[in-house]
Amino acid sequence: MDWYIFTDKGLIAKIGEKLRQIRLEQNITQKELAERAGVSLSSVASVEKGNSVSLSTLIAILRALHALHLLDAFFHEPEISPIAYAQMMDGKKMRQRASGSKKITI
Repeated sequence: MDWYIFTDKGLIAKIGEKLRQIRLEQNITQKELAERAGVSLSSVASVEKGNSVSLSTLIAILRALHALHLLDAFFHEPEISPIAYAQMMDGKKMRQRASGSKKITI
């Protein structure tokens, strides 16, 4: 999906729709979700309606829904093969000892 076609408000609405879908798939009421997440009922209703909430509220809701895995793509780091790592480190050997003081001759 091309996320860049959405406005910020549109993205927030999509996130709210997804959270509502996950909640309903788990057969959880908004009240139950609010209690599990430790947030207010109005916060759950608000995010599902497409209103913005704090990042900590979003994380609490994701945790209560056992949906923190949805953040995986945000933290994705490409794996580096041992060969690629060796090639990157080639020529960048770690210093084995200090160079000592240099004498100045006049």
